[in-house]
Amino acid sequence: MIIKQTLLVATLILVPLFYTLVPPLEDYPNHLARMFALSQIPANASLSGYYEAAWAPIPNLIMDLTVPTLASWVGIYTAGRIFIGATLLLLLLGPMFLHRTLYGRWSAWPLVGGLFVYNGFLFVGLMNYLFGVGVAVFGLATWIRLADRPLPLRALASLAFCAVLYVCHLSALGLYGLGIASFEAWRLWTSGSLRPSKLIGSALALGLPFLPALYLLLHSPTWGLAHENVWEAQGKLGAVTRFVSVYSDLVDIPFLALIVGAIVVAMRRGLVRFHRAGIVVAISLTLAFLAMPSMAFGSLMADERLVVGIFFMTLGFISTDLRKLEGQNAFFAICLVTIAFRVVDVSVNWSSISHPLLELRSSLRTMQPGSRLLVTQADNLPESAIDAAMSHAPTLGVIERSALVSRLFVVPGKQILQAREGFREHVDTEDGDTPSISQVILASSGTAPNSDSRYWDGWTDFYDYLVVLGTDPDEWENPAPELLQLVHNGRGFAFYKVRRKA
Repeated sequence: MIIKQTLLVATLILVPLFYTLVPPLEDYPNHLARMFALSQIPANASLSGYYEAAWAPIPNLIMDLTVPTLASWVGIYTAGRIFIGATLLLLLLGPMFLHRTLYGRWSAWPLVGGLFVYNGFLFVGLMNYLFGVGVAVFGLATWIRLADRPLPLRALASLAFCAVLYVCHLSALGLYGLGIASFEAWRLWTSGSLRPSKLIGSALALGLPFLPALYLLLHSPTWGLAHENVWEAQGKLGAVTRFVSVYSDLVDIPFLALIVGAIVVAMRRGLVRFHRAGIVVAISLTLAFLAMPSMAFGSLMADERLVVGIFFMTLGFISTDLRKLEGQNAFFAICLVTIAFRVVDVSVNWSSISHPLLELRSSLRTMQPGSRLLVTQADNLPESAIDAAMSHAPTLGVIERSALVSRLFVVPGKQILQAREGFREHVDTEDGDTPSISQVILASSGTAPNSDSRYWDGWTDFYDYLVVLGTDPDEWENPAPELLQLVHNGRGFAFYKVRRKA
């Protein structure tokens, strides 16, 4: 029964991936374009001329190591969706494996995690980290499963997970470390095994597997970003909202009310049990979340993203005895219907959001192969005026026309894909803001407001095409007809060919 229920939920959460060519996740098109470039170097002459792979032990490489190879078999768009599907399945199945390890039986209860595999952090496109969260939950379950086995075996198993998690994301590795350390502290305390020899052995089994990761980090380009940390008190509560919300308050509010009501009823009827080790783990992770800076190693939402890990890691510690529940099949049916409702909400919104994205993709396909594309945005846009899914959509030009795109992720220390010498100064290598069209046009006249050089300086001589994001097709007018020839005025964007100066 559990196998059938799991297969049903797993199939359900994968449905949106079957009909969406480019899932409209904010950073995802940019990541996918990088994967395509990596898969094409050195065979593709245009991309090889613009970009190079500078391999280094960066703790953010799981897509880079898997998707390009997969793309050579099934194509880049399918490879990307397979990776997203694997991420969703890891998040769903990890808590089930952890629950089985703790309680000695399989249960349908952790399948409620299927309600949250689609969350605000997935929509941002934190692909490597979310993949790592699923692996971290499996790692914690494995550590618990080997609790009474020889310490060398536990250390070797942990070393394997540390290696995988390091290439997933540094935050996922930290999540795993806090999880197993918290559990081990609880286990030693409750068992009364506080002899120095036991403590030293556990400390070695815990700490030694992380030393290779620490060595790699200290010798990676990422360590050069160690000073880029910002701590903010605000945003912590917003992280919870981002996690539970999807697209519409009309859906999210009733959904949350249903969840809260179900928890209250279950607790009043004594159906819910929280493993004591899980309480220790949850407290440790929550304290880390509160203490974590909002930016760490130059990565935003360093604190907020921990909410995903806290939920999926602690979900497996919760047990609900469905055998005491009248009509346990009804519980699964309600859970399945709720997940289906969530998936339908995602599907409907993805279908709507994808239209302008695919329209832009079609426009990009009119470029000459090997062209250069400058990405800009309309002036004086309010926050969130550009749909999140469109903000990185122009990078699909890398896939469709082997183009150089100004906003492709090529930040030293964060990505192994780098712009080659001679092109580096013409693209964004700092993950900065998209320039406005007025800034770009002003730069064409050589009257920049300050003396600092920007990558778009001299764009009329370097770039072949330009796209403006955040436009209204009914109101937008060509801002510089002498410099730009309109190719397509689309929904949320205007696409131009650059007129060369005589």
